[in-house]
Amino acid sequence: MTAAVLYGVGAGALHAVTGPDHVLSLGPIAVRASRAWRVGLRWGCGHGVGTLLLALPLLATTHAFRLDTLAMWGERVAGVALLVMAASSARQLKKVATATAATSADQTRAFTVGFVHGVSGGAGLMLALPVLMSSSLSTSAAYLVAFAVGSTLAMAALTAALSRWGAQLASTTQKRLQTALVAMSAALGVYWLVKAG
Repeated sequence: MTAAVLYGVGAGALHAVTGPDHVLSLGPIAVRASRAWRVGLRWGCGHGVGTLLLALPLLATTHAFRLDTLAMWGERVAGVALLVMAASSARQLKKVATATAATSADQTRAFTVGFVHGVSGGAGLMLALPVLMSSSLSTSAAYLVAFAVGSTLAMAALTAALSRWGAQLASTTQKRLQTALVAMSAALGVYWLVKAG
């Protein structure tokens, strides 16, 4: 069980910080906001809840789903979430001229996007497949909870680091970076929609 927990924390952390959709959806907020770790934490909580909601039925019916089909639909949903977050960040860019603390609206959007990414994450579940299919129910559940905790803590750390880095940039450079991140988020969202279509 200890190995499953350690593997879960590590896989969750790796999954959170290496997913381009994860980083791009929060990057524009994290670069401009102080205390952005709260945004990452909220994203992680949403992602964890979404992942658990997706994984628990999968645990009960491991052979009823085709994971490649689930991953394809997950990419479509994640693509839409990226476009929504990019549009929201673009609107926020027009309103906020200087760095501010992450607002409750930022945190709510982050939770929602994290949830969508978690519940649509067929690709992320493929990391969990060996543990989910070959272990006892308690080991699988421990892995899933550890995965959620690992992804939450890693995203909180990543957004905190982005916030510290963004605070050191000149305001014009920060604004350009945010604009570039919004554009990349929208481009990735469109790419995933087209690719999955």
